[in-house]
Amino acid sequence: MPEVVVNVHGRSYSMPRVVQACLTVVGVIVGAYFSAMGVYLMSASLPKFSYLAIPFLFIVTGILTVVASKAAMNGVLLDNNSFLRSLSALAWIVIVAEAWIVLATAIGKPKIEDDFRFAWSQIYNENRWQLTWIENRFGCCGFKSASDMPSSKRCADDTGRIDGCLGPLRQHVSHLDEMALVWTIVTLIIQVTVYSVGYIIYSLTNNGSTWLIEEVDEGLDIEPEPGQSTAPPPTTPAEMAGGSDDVIGTISGRQQHGGS
Repeated sequence: MPEVVVNVHGRSYSMPRVVQACLTVVGVIVGAYFSAMGVYLMSASLPKFSYLAIPFLFIVTGILTVVASKAAMNGVLLDNNSFLRSLSALAWIVIVAEAWIVLATAIGKPKIEDDFRFAWSQIYNENRWQLTWIENRFGCCGFKSASDMPSSKRCADDTGRIDGCLGPLRQHVSHLDEMALVWTIVTLIIQVTVYSVGYIIYSLTNNGSTWLIEEVDEGLDIEPEPGQSTAPPPTTPAEMAGGSDDVIGTISGRQQHGGS
């Protein structure tokens, strides 16, 4: 069965190598998307109510994924083993970081009422304007009721709100945690699949001289040097014996010519 070859910018690559290059592109896309999710979580999180370390880790992990995938792409195109070592190190760091995010969001400390009250009281004593922003965003007034540490004593009278902000706050934080958990699990599954497929292809195609598939060499027309024979070398015993007879006959002729 003939080998499938793909030509890219004048260079020929075998199909497994092209698949590996496509896997690195998937890694770059996944890393960029993961960082974008971290930016979204950071912007949607509320200081003192949400764990800002998780969005920050999203951004850092996404950047590392992009760097690792780019290193793997360079290794695929340049056949450089040092890029593979960089990919292996960064891939393990990324997987460990994402596993930590899963554990932190899945079995981390739950946000109970006392946690929210403590955070609300800190903001109440330090920055009333932030409480006003939270109340306007969620359409509430005060913490548990309109009379429980509102941003101003006239909050309920001016806005007509009677419900506290505990319920909306708890729902918002839980929603962000669920989004982070789902996104991380999906990303982790994609990355493990990409790394596994790439490693399997590498193992099956490694021939001992290079960590990737050898580049397909195109036929080159080499001009023979002046006086150089273009005939193929003898390969059968008869051809080799005939060549020996020619050599012996040449030597005998020279000896007779010298004797005369």
